[in-house]
Formats: sequence, structure tokens, C-alpha cells
Amino acid sequence: MKKIELLCITSNRTDVSYHRQVEQACLGGADMIQFRDNTLHDGDFLKIAVDLKKICRKYDVLFTVNNRVDIAAAVDADGVHVGQKDLPVEYARKILGSSKIIGLSASSYEQAKFALKQDINYIGHGAIYSTQTKQDAVTRGLSVLKDIKQISQNIPVIAIGGIDKSNVADVIGAGADGVAVVQAVCGAKNIKKEAEEIKNIIKNIRTNK
Repeated sequence: MKKIELLCITSNRTDVSYHRQVEQACLGGADMIQFRDNTLHDGDFLKIAVDLKKICRKYDVLFTVNNRVDIAAAVDADGVHVGQKDLPVEYARKILGSSKIIGLSASSYEQAKFALKQDINYIGHGAIYSTQTKQDAVTRGLSVLKDIKQISQNIPVIAIGGIDKSNVADVIGAGADGVAVVQAVCGAKNIKKEAEEIKNIIKNIRTNK
């Protein structure tokens, strides 16, 4: 798994297709794309996933699927992201194999400790700030992120939840290895530009450390 500084998650919007979202995010510097849509029927989800993977391959960007381990396996995606209530990591690993990326959500320090005992490639921690994407998500702020980073060892911690160009510097400064964004990039008016600006902020922080 290469270094993931900017993970862009697709936004369920009617004015911009998933295909355009992904292409523009890739052009803007996304390191990994996560395809997420809980409303599509399996056949439609599969067809779009095949197309999005092709776009990601064109730009040498990793392509993953949210929750759907079966779809990730079917399209030979680079990996999957699962939540605490999704298919357990051990079974996802059996289905996908050792070479695929598996990310696991951990909203608390206790969940992160348990996650680190499993065969995962990164922890997705949040919500850091309030977010419209998941309105029931508990806001954690930066303190829990700092605590998790202290125990994560060689497992990257990707922060998520209300992150955009106005606060990404604080999130990276608190120890996040990367950030996952939805509305800040794929939900934006100018997807490529927003991705570029967030990526440049992250790179500048890394350079000046």
C-alpha cells in the first residue's frame, strides 16, 4: 500500500456523475478513490465500479469500494473499507486475499486498539468535525486522533469527517497520515481544484516538518 494522503470518497449527487467525480479527483491528486453508494442495486453498483476502476487505473490511483466486499472481489478492486457493523475483517481478508487493502473504521480509542489486532492496512478515524455526510456521527475532535496515532505503530491512520482545506493542516498536524473527504472534493463545484488545494496543503506540511 503506497502512502495515502488524500482519499476521495464519491458523493451521491445528481448534477455530477460518479465517473466525472472520480476523474476530476484523480486529476487533482487523489491517492485513493473509495466508491460509496448505499442506494444502488447490485447490478448498477457493479457496472459503475468496473468503470471507476478503469478511470483510476488510467491515473495510477488506487480504487476501493465501501462496505461491499463482494463487489470489491468481483471487480478486482484494490481493496475495501468496512465499518464496525460490516463483514468482519477476518472474513473480508479470506475473500479478498492478502494483497488487497482493507481499511476499518474506528471512531473511538477502544475500537482502534481492537482494530490494530486485526489484519488491516489502515484505520479510518472520525468524525473529526461535524459532517453532513453522516449526520449521526459523533464528533471526536483531534484529541482522540492524537491518542490513536500514538499506538498505531506502522498502521496508517486516515482521518475523516468534516475535513476540508480550512482545517486539513490541523488534522495532519495532529498526526493523521492522511485524510478522507467527501463533500470537500467530490461534492465540490470544482472537484479538481479542491483536491489540488488540499493535497498541496498536506505536501507543504510534510515538506516543512
